[in-house]
Amino acid sequence: MTADLPISFSTTAERALADVDPAGRVEQLARHTREMATAMIARGDACPVGEDEDFTNLECRLTHFVWAERAKHFLLLYRDVQLQLQIATLLVREGKTDEEAVNQLYRRSREALAEALADWDADHNAQLDALKRNEKQRRRQLNAWKLQHNPWPLYRHQLEEIAGQSTALSTEYSQLSRKADGFGELRALLKETIAVTEEVTTRAQHRAEEIITFLREGDTEPDRPGVVASRLEDYANGETPPNRLDHYTNRVNALIARFSEKQRVTVASEGGLLKYKEINFRRSTDQWVSAEIMPIIYELWELSEQINNGLNVAVANVRNRALLLATELKAGHEVSIDNNQLAQPLAVFLEKTEKRRDQFTALRHRLEERIRQDLQLTSVYRPDPGFLPLPLQSGIDVFTRRQGRWITTVQEWLHRHASGVSQFLGAAAREDKLSASEKTVRVIRQRTLTPDNAAYTNILITRGYIGESFLVGRERETAHLKELIQNWKLGFRGSVILTGNRLAGKTLFGELITNRFFAGNTIRLQPHSSVMVQGRRTPTTGDLSAALAFVEKYTVQSRPMVWIDDLETWTDAETTLAANVRALGEHIDDYSGRIFYLVSTSNAVYHHLNRYLDVGRVFQSRISLDDFSAEDMIRAVRIRHGATHKLLVDADGEPVSDAAFNKMVKRIFRATDGNVGETINRWAYYTERYDDERVVQSTGRRYSLPAFLSPDTAPLLSTILLEKQVRDYRLRKLFGPAYAERYASILQRLIRIGLVTRHPDGNLEITESVVNDLGKMLEAESYLNYSS
Repeated sequence: MTADLPISFSTTAERALADVDPAGRVEQLARHTREMATAMIARGDACPVGEDEDFTNLECRLTHFVWAERAKHFLLLYRDVQLQLQIATLLVREGKTDEEAVNQLYRRSREALAEALADWDADHNAQLDALKRNEKQRRRQLNAWKLQHNPWPLYRHQLEEIAGQSTALSTEYSQLSRKADGFGELRALLKETIAVTEEVTTRAQHRAEEIITFLREGDTEPDRPGVVASRLEDYANGETPPNRLDHYTNRVNALIARFSEKQRVTVASEGGLLKYKEINFRRSTDQWVSAEIMPIIYELWELSEQINNGLNVAVANVRNRALLLATELKAGHEVSIDNNQLAQPLAVFLEKTEKRRDQFTALRHRLEERIRQDLQLTSVYRPDPGFLPLPLQSGIDVFTRRQGRWITTVQEWLHRHASGVSQFLGAAAREDKLSASEKTVRVIRQRTLTPDNAAYTNILITRGYIGESFLVGRERETAHLKELIQNWKLGFRGSVILTGNRLAGKTLFGELITNRFFAGNTIRLQPHSSVMVQGRRTPTTGDLSAALAFVEKYTVQSRPMVWIDDLETWTDAETTLAANVRALGEHIDDYSGRIFYLVSTSNAVYHHLNRYLDVGRVFQSRISLDDFSAEDMIRAVRIRHGATHKLLVDADGEPVSDAAFNKMVKRIFRATDGNVGETINRWAYYTERYDDERVVQSTGRRYSLPAFLSPDTAPLLSTILLEKQVRDYRLRKLFGPAYAERYASILQRLIRIGLVTRHPDGNLEITESVVNDLGKMLEAESYLNYSS
């Protein structure tokens, strides 16, 4: 009977073992599994089952009852080797192990398979020979098998299943290999984003050192200050601003969006059974990047911008000093020129930058290590559940819950209550003695960020569009604008104005719209900056009509969006805001069929312009962003808080419950009349550092501005509020002789108590932490229309 059995399996098995080699492709192991399964099935099928079954055929009975089981186990072993080698190959691709270790794994796997095959063959031959020699034992064994159900049909099915599993593993490996490439692109993109921040900070330091060298090594001739001022002006005009952060976050989001939403991944084998994980690669990666990577990138970006802005301020200070010296020299005054003194602002900048650089470097190393260690496709093979699991305190929507505490005794409560009443009466008496200036300073100090909690507050107050990780609400407004854009594409007028109080999210919403509907086709117009259209760049002044003419000239063949944020900032000594608004209206009338115009301004400015220029008729629609629901506000604060990786605790260091968290947000929400930006800002103002891992909300009284407006202060504050940022020259022009006689001293007093902030470039602005409070006060006194 032996001659009737197929002998091809031994040849097939030897070929399968020979190809367990690192020089070959791991995908070919699945082919060998199918070939071996086919050969095994052919050998088993050569012996009949059922009515034609011969109960006395020793070799066939041994094949069905013994050999088939060993065949199944050998095929399982080969399948498991295939799985481990596929995982090892992916680990090598992502740099998690070296090729030598994988080569050793191949060698050990081949040796184990060869040993198993040899043992199997030897055991089978030994058992066959023993039964052939011993007739009594042979008859007993054949009778025992005769009483049992023939297992071959079951073994045959299992061999087919194992072959199918091996084929599925090969297909899965091909899919995971492509995903590994995607994760490689994602890591490279995140590293590129980090490199940009590194480049900005390094370039700022090198620029400062170059300018210091130029200043200190120069001569002290009379025309030297003028040369310095001219050179620094050329430097400022020649600087190319770096890409915006959303340029990178948009690419990150687009890359993650390509990942599959659901896939089953084979992660291990135990007792012959394969273990799987059901992975949503898109959602898991998006959540992990949003919680673990983006917050640190935002902080790095903030630090690099602070360093770059610090350089610009230092250069402006040096240039102003040089201009002052040049003016003095032209006037014939005797002036001593000290190059070291002239370079002092830049030296101070470098000293401060070194301290910031240490913080920047530590953050960058931590972020790069986190990307290298965790942001890998092979993280799916970790023993932890899921893929890229979030730490307990990093989950955006995960908060530690605890039960509320019972009040200990009625007597203790009464004691505290009586004590509290006494304290309140004493505090009320002290409150009456404070002046309006003291109360104003107290409010502004309470709404000031503390430096020791910067790691928390930097993420809370991140401004502008940084991808959609922190985006909440605005679904209704987005749908409205989408409809307007669709109408514009059909040939109707395309012009929308966004209004709202300060910090209502106009900039964020505008950037959201540009990203969703005009990605790569948006022209952002800002005064005293530059604009690029179709590869052509031109500087902008305060003349909006000139900027719009440049846009119109080079967009004949395209249909872009023009995005003008903070319309009120378009003004200078030569061009008034009213002239710019009229020019904008004319441009919209002429070109809104092929250019979509999105403009933002504050409620106060909109009402002011509408009253005198009927600006409402210019726009197809006005979208107010003052409405924001309490539920969305809770989500917005929760997302920002979760991204900080800090635990919110009470005064005793215990984690706060969800209910307590929501109550804290709603308290601020009511105080700010639902203004989203101000609510998040005040959350940052009122949150203090508890320790390295925890933060706590202050529980003391939260103060508001006193009633201090007078016929002198109100017009001045109204003007600054409407202009948003204004210089002394503009105020002198508006108020005339009265400015020097009365308003200049009032302005200095407002600056001293913190209501008005003077920026390093000389611009004046209402302090952000109180701007909306002040707007409401001015509206209550009928100085302007501030609400929507």
